[in-house]
Amino acid sequence: MAFPFSGQIQLPHKLMNLIDHSRLNHSQPFDPDTEVHTPRGKYTCVHYGMMFPNLSAPFNFLNFLIVVGQPKIKLFKNTHLIKTSAINTANVLVGTAVGTPDHFNGYSVQHDCELISNGSLLRFANDILIEGKYPLFHAKREGHDFNFDLKIEATDKVANFVELVGGMYQHWSLLCQYEGFLDYKGKKTKVQGLCTYEYARGINVNLPMQFFTYQIINIDENTQVLLVEVLGSLNSVIQKRVYLRSLDDYGDIYEEGFNLTVQEFEPNRLTTPNGLSMRLPQQFSWTVNDNHGVPLITIEGRSNQDFQYGMAGGYAGSYQYQGTFKGKAIEGTGYIEWLDIRES
Repeated sequence: MAFPFSGQIQLPHKLMNLIDHSRLNHSQPFDPDTEVHTPRGKYTCVHYGMMFPNLSAPFNFLNFLIVVGQPKIKLFKNTHLIKTSAINTANVLVGTAVGTPDHFNGYSVQHDCELISNGSLLRFANDILIEGKYPLFHAKREGHDFNFDLKIEATDKVANFVELVGGMYQHWSLLCQYEGFLDYKGKKTKVQGLCTYEYARGINVNLPMQFFTYQIINIDENTQVLLVEVLGSLNSVIQKRVYLRSLDDYGDIYEEGFNLTVQEFEPNRLTTPNGLSMRLPQQFSWTVNDNHGVPLITIEGRSNQDFQYGMAGGYAGSYQYQGTFKGKAIEGTGYIEWLDIRES
C-alpha cells in the first residue's frame, strides 16, 4: 500500500509569497555579510547545520545538527533536555550510520559551551568544534569512538528555504565542498565531495508543523539536489519544493508535479525521548517536473535503516536510491531527515 500524503490543502502561491518571501529571493548569489549570530534580541533560537551525503560504508552519511535555544515548535523542540531555561539549552547531533552512543547530547549554553556571538566559533563541551567565517570553515571532533577533521569551503550558491514576513523565521543552505578524514575507532578514512552549510534563526513563536522531511542528493561531483516537504495542521502544505544547484550554476526551485510517496514504513512506530510517536519510511519515491512539465528527477529510495535521533525532535539517516535526472540514470546514497507527528 502506498502513502502519498493525500488530502493536502494547497494555499495559492500569491498568498504564500506574502507570508514567505523565499520564493521571490532565489537564484541569487549569497550575500557574504549575511549574519550567522548566536541567539540575541528577538531571535531566541538558532540552528547551525552541516550535511554530508553519499559517504561510503560504514558511514553512509554525516551531519552536524546544532540547535542553540529550544524553539516553541513542538516538532523541533527537545523539552526533555531543558534543565534551567529553553534559551540556555543547546542540543548537538553528530549523526552517521555507525551510530555511537554519544551521537546526541544536550548542553547548558552558559556552562558547557563556548559560542562567539558572530558564529565564528562554536564549541560544545568536548563534543564538536566548528570555527571560521564565510567562505572557509573547519569542523573537528576528537576523543570519541567517532571523530573527524574536515575543511569546508562554501560557494555563493544558496537555497533560501524560509523568509517569513517580519523576519520571524529564516533558514538557508549553502552549497559547499569539503575534504578531510573520518576516524572510527582509530581507523581513518579520507573523504571529500559536496556538502552543505546551513543556518536558521527564529523568534519565540509556535508554528503548527506536523510533518517535515529534508533530503539531499549529490547527483555528481558538481550538482546537488535538495527536497523539502513541510505540512501543517489539517495537512496544509507549508512547502513542497526541490532545489537544484551546482558549483557553476545558481540553480532554481521546482514545485510542479512534486510527489512524495511512501510505499512501506518501518514495521514499528518509534517513540522519541519527548514522547512523540512517529513512523519512519522504509521504501519511498519522489519526483518533480522541470519548467516545461517534463520530469526533472525521479527517485526510488530504500532506507539504510540507519536513522539517528536528534534531528531537532526527529530522525536523520540515509537511503540507497536509483532514478533519473534529466533523463539520465543515477544512483547513490541520499541523506534524509524525517519528523512526522500526524496520527495516521
